[in-house]
Amino acid sequence: MIIGIIGDGQLGWMTIFENRKLGYNFFVLGKNPNAPASKIADKFFYYEDVESFLQSVDKVIVEFEHIPDFVFEKLSDCPCYKALKLKRSRIQEKTFLKKHGYPVPKFLYSDGYSLKANIGRFTLPVVVKAETLGYDGKGQYLIKSEEEVENILKNHSPEEKFIIEEFIDFLYEVSAIGVRDEQGNKKIYPVSYNYHHEGILLYNYAPFINSKEIEEIVFSLMDELNIVGLLAVEFFITKENKPLINEFAPRPHNTGHYTMDGSFTSQFENIVRTVSGLPLGSTETKVPTGMVNILGKSLEDFDIESILGLKGSTLYWYGKEKKPKRKMGHINIVDHDTESLKEKIDFILKKIYSENYLKV
Repeated sequence: MIIGIIGDGQLGWMTIFENRKLGYNFFVLGKNPNAPASKIADKFFYYEDVESFLQSVDKVIVEFEHIPDFVFEKLSDCPCYKALKLKRSRIQEKTFLKKHGYPVPKFLYSDGYSLKANIGRFTLPVVVKAETLGYDGKGQYLIKSEEEVENILKNHSPEEKFIIEEFIDFLYEVSAIGVRDEQGNKKIYPVSYNYHHEGILLYNYAPFINSKEIEEIVFSLMDELNIVGLLAVEFFITKENKPLINEFAPRPHNTGHYTMDGSFTSQFENIVRTVSGLPLGSTETKVPTGMVNILGKSLEDFDIESILGLKGSTLYWYGKEKKPKRKMGHINIVDHDTESLKEKIDFILKKIYSENYLKV
């Protein structure tokens, strides 16, 4: 069987890496033949060759939703199409969730011309997000005064659309990743605690909390969107202990990297199982497990020897060119109990970011 992966980044790289044991071949569609997934794929196709790519593969999965329009238009027969269409617009995504009764922060949308006036309809601070191409903190702004709107319009044209959301003073952020096959069978990974810095995930660990409500939301969304594969859903937990959906992603997710070492079956193996007819693997964790992202650092920038000297630590290095805030790799860590795990995450953060870290 040949599995086609749309997107050429580290999520595709880990998908291929994790599934060589299953004996499948992997073709990648992307824009960079030197990207992580492209370099280890059995064959690479440029986006412009999407028709040849689709004719060459048996099944298709997605590792990146921000794909060119002409590629997206060719995917109408793929089970991922409905979810991908929503993810191309933050406005469509939030409107869909609200319309179908899922818990979300209060929001409205605006163009750049009316942005200042519409922000005035909220109690400050508010969060403003560009409608498209927003991930890893890109196109997101915390606005504490109306004067700060000018900073947004320096980076965007007034014709662009934005979503304005109430600021949630949350207790913490969590996520859960569900997996669903072609027959509608579903499983869910444990809820993880997630810590973001400047809009980018810095570290997380699982299991964190048990929540029947979160589980029901993820299962319902997977059915609603006819997901065949993975659906990661990120939540704010309010001070009233209620979950609000921040966003979802129909693909492998950064908050699920811990599954490579801490779960019986990783998210990367399970997404391939869903399209290849294999039974879903167990989503249970073997032991408490976590992950630390390596952002904007090369291996020479920190003491990797002491980190890998920790029992239960594993390095995944993506082989990308170093840029500020770029996800260069990650460290997975497992331990026999959560408190010991958190101490090790704290140690790793210190080693990578020295004084510029926050204690777990």
